[in-house]
Amino acid sequence: MTNARTRTGLLAAVALAGVLGLTGCGVGGDDTAAAPAAATSGDASDSPPSDPQPSASDRDGGDSSPAAEAGSGSPGASVPRSDCTADDLRVELVAKGSEMNSEYYDLRLTNTGGRCAVRGYAGLSLLDGDGKQIGKPATRSQDGGAVGNVVLDNGDSAHAVVKTPGKGVTGGDCAAEPAKIKVYAPGNTKAVTSTDTAGIQVCGGTFTTGPLVTSFPR
Repeated sequence: MTNARTRTGLLAAVALAGVLGLTGCGVGGDDTAAAPAAATSGDASDSPPSDPQPSASDRDGGDSSPAAEAGSGSPGASVPRSDCTADDLRVELVAKGSEMNSEYYDLRLTNTGGRCAVRGYAGLSLLDGDGKQIGKPATRSQDGGAVGNVVLDNGDSAHAVVKTPGKGVTGGDCAAEPAKIKVYAPGNTKAVTSTDTAGIQVCGGTFTTGPLVTSFPR
């Protein structure tokens, strides 16, 4: 009887150890399976927000386009609409003096309408009294800074550096003084004209304009 009881006790202990061993394997398997789920959750958190808000630099003339700004703000936010149109703008040239054998002028585009934005280069030509173009339009330069949004409220101006050699540098090889300037704002096919020419004369066939910026840099 004693031997039988001993064998029965040993069998019960072996069975209990087997059950515990199986239970331990099951817990370990569950921990391993949970890892991919955690990784998936992490990947989802790396996705961009569905409704990003414009940064302060975007609203005040950052690198994003005006059209992108208009679509990214929250409802009711004050953001620029599409580029300023010819009907929004008044244009003029203002003389800024001479430096480094060149004559400098400030091309000003002033907003007369609701809030809007310009980005890039204006097209600039000079016209005689009959409205005919004098020489070639201004070519693009890097004078004045980098291209960026210029957001204009009513009465605000965007500026571009216009440059041509001085008369003395070219030996008097200068075109006639224009009666008007003709300006295309970026993205526009309708021009704005003005008699505010500041007495500019293109000399040596060199006539450039920089990108539109928030203020004249000199």
